[in-house]
Amino acid sequence: MNFRIWLKWFKSLHITKKWFIVLILIRPIVDNFYELKETSSLASPLYIVGVLTPILILISATSNKLARIKQSVYDSPFKLFTYFLVGNCLIFYATQLSISSIGDVIKYTTPALIFFYCRMFVQSKADLDGILFACLLACIFPLGMMFYESIFNPIAVEYVSEGRGGGARIRGAYADIMNYAIYIEILFITMSYYFLTYIYNKTKLKVTPFHIVVTLMIVFFGLTKIKQVSTWAVTLTVFVFLMVHNLKNVKGLIVVFFVCIIGGLFFAEDIYNKQIAPLIDKEIKVVDNENDKSQALNGRMSRWEKYFEIWEQMPVLNHFIGVPSSNFKETDNMISAGMHSDYVRLLFLTGFIGVGAYTIYFILINTAYFQLLIPEKFLLISTTASLLLWSVSTIPTLYAPWMYFMFPVVAYASLPKKMQYS
Repeated sequence: MNFRIWLKWFKSLHITKKWFIVLILIRPIVDNFYELKETSSLASPLYIVGVLTPILILISATSNKLARIKQSVYDSPFKLFTYFLVGNCLIFYATQLSISSIGDVIKYTTPALIFFYCRMFVQSKADLDGILFACLLACIFPLGMMFYESIFNPIAVEYVSEGRGGGARIRGAYADIMNYAIYIEILFITMSYYFLTYIYNKTKLKVTPFHIVVTLMIVFFGLTKIKQVSTWAVTLTVFVFLMVHNLKNVKGLIVVFFVCIIGGLFFAEDIYNKQIAPLIDKEIKVVDNENDKSQALNGRMSRWEKYFEIWEQMPVLNHFIGVPSSNFKETDNMISAGMHSDYVRLLFLTGFIGVGAYTIYFILINTAYFQLLIPEKFLLISTTASLLLWSVSTIPTLYAPWMYFMFPVVAYASLPKKMQYS
């Protein structure tokens, strides 16, 4: 798919789908107005988009213009997870009628709504490619802003403590560096997918080893600016998947591998010493017993230990169904983004049953890998692996741009094979 084909596809969409593509395109700009929420929720474009998203999903889903979900064995665990997610949010916030509590309910439940919306939207490979191309276009603004900050003048500088590597990192006008990290990975995964698609299917969008090398340069430039160890891990994992799925393309593999080797000889040591080593130094000291284990994962372990102690004081039933019905005052913090781990947050929010269903879903959906062709195999495993890696120390499911990108991929993987390649 090239821009001309994509534009034709976009114009052909019904409004129940078209709004979602527009949302993908404007989201990187809207997210720049994060700070306006401090002035007024009603004046914040981000809050307005956040409220409109579930409304538009519900209107679209009930309009009879979207296809009904083709039931799949993969969906059942996610449905169970959704029941616990939505149910616990309603239980906890039912008595807290405020703009803030309504905002939290919307924020925590919208990812599930996006999942089911994408299951109705994505009915063919053209739908998947159209959404991915929109995500690629959406990368232009944040990555352009990242280059502007690096070359001319930082919009916002975040100073990192010596324990986390020291120095400064840029985050634009976004709430935090995770916004840049997501668009960096969307660029890398999507360009790699188009590269494999061109190599194996000879599509009109010609993505060559040269384009991948340029993409890698942009990605690693971005990584040196945001200084986030989890995104380094995600990038290296995606790169390994790209090499593995490109094994049959010997020429392309040799070119990319050769460039990486040459680049590594000149820059690997410097990148490791200046970028990676300072970020993982504290973790190494924890492993070597030089630091207390509570300092692991940039000190997040101490936070988790604190709240797991509270969790252990709760009734056993709440361990299985989630903490919102426990009536503990710490519940609000335990189900919030403050946990800095989606695994921990979702365990507290949905209990063993909910987080277990969530985990089973992502294991099951990856069994669809075996019915896909090579480009889609790479896309599925890279996207889900990125989510699972990020979830250790961040909360990717609360970042809408990643949900816009990931859920169409798993929605496509859920389709019957005859629909995937018809």
